[in-house]
Amino acid sequence: MLKRTVAAACLCCAGAAFAQSPTPGGMPPPPGMSLRDSAAMRFPQPVRVGDLIGRTVRRPVRDQQTLGRVRDVVRGPDGRLDMVIRYGGVLGIGGRLIAVPVDAMVLLGDVVEPVAFSPAQLDRFPTFEAAATRPVPRDSEIEVGLAKPSH
Repeated sequence: MLKRTVAAACLCCAGAAFAQSPTPGGMPPPPGMSLRDSAAMRFPQPVRVGDLIGRTVRRPVRDQQTLGRVRDVVRGPDGRLDMVIRYGGVLGIGGRLIAVPVDAMVLLGDVVEPVAFSPAQLDRFPTFEAAATRPVPRDSEIEVGLAKPSH
């Protein structure tokens, strides 16, 4: 009986350890699934664009490394919504603007996390060019997925 109890406890602990995503992006879409379909599984909630501006963007892992801040939300020529992020730099100085699809982002309290891209992938994003985009009015509502802590 004691062996069964110990074995059951070990399995429960192992399950919890494996439930935490080892991938640096947290929850990338499964192979063959689009960002939009993946985002629909994250319980998208309406959020006012103005409430997103200025939020900290953090890496969705235990260390919660700050990656940047949300500067704007824009609509591209293809209709896709992107969060424009001041990415990189040190202590909020420097860095560059990049555009990350809203479908790749989630809210966790007051923080925004990119869940479909690792920091190494974000490093390779091109610098944001506003010419072909339109800013989304700050009083508009968009849908952003929710996250639960992965640590």
